[in-house]
Amino acid sequence: MTVNFFRGLAVLVAGAALVLGFGGPASASEPSSGEVAAAVKAADAQLSAFFGQLDRRAGVQRANVVQAPAVDGSPQPVYSLDPAFVAGKPGAAPASFAFYAVRASASTGRQATVWVTPEAGGWAASNFTTGTEELTYPAQAGGDLVFTEPQVNAWYRVRDGRVLALNDPARRRVGEGVTLAAYQQLVHRLYGDKLPGSAYRQQGKLGGYDLASAPAPVAAPGTGSWPFVAGGALLALGLAGWATGKAARARR
Repeated sequence: MTVNFFRGLAVLVAGAALVLGFGGPASASEPSSGEVAAAVKAADAQLSAFFGQLDRRAGVQRANVVQAPAVDGSPQPVYSLDPAFVAGKPGAAPASFAFYAVRASASTGRQATVWVTPEAGGWAASNFTTGTEELTYPAQAGGDLVFTEPQVNAWYRVRDGRVLALNDPARRRVGEGVTLAAYQQLVHRLYGDKLPGSAYRQQGKLGGYDLASAPAPVAAPGTGSWPFVAGGALLALGLAGWATGKAARARR
């Protein structure tokens, strides 16, 4: 059985700032532990519902009283492929800040990755997922830039002017690694005609899907990453393409 957590997504996506879910704000100061905890607490009802759905999918009976989910660990900054880089702008950084990811744990032992995004006056939980990529790969950064190419769930490290793969989708893109210039040429060829203002965007397409005819993404049975949109902040940041892509990959 599948469960749809993206009701109305196709309609809302039309207002997203970036057609492919590339990037986000140019920068953002790291939220304090208190701000992260407050953002997660404010989304307690949605997060509890998310954990409840996971339990039901697994056939687990929940207790009548379930302790509120708690933040577990420090937030990790997530960087995503930048539209200026995709457009071929000289000197553009390959990625820009998108959101912070933090782990939340339920009293049942279940865990979720929470996307924490800036909003006016603070931070908000905008998405939940069972995947852990947004935590594990940024944690490996050290002094390097670690970023994602969200359309194929590829994760990379930039070191000494080269783009190096961190997972299998990335290795299928760059093998043992390519120069930054070569990677820019690659993503420009793949996505350059899909940026805001392009005919692709004007036709209402997003992340490789025609939203005028495609069904709303649904959660997939079995294991794997399982996203849940908590509020409008995800779409306002133009990250809908990422969530849509992850849900679509889960169906395949």
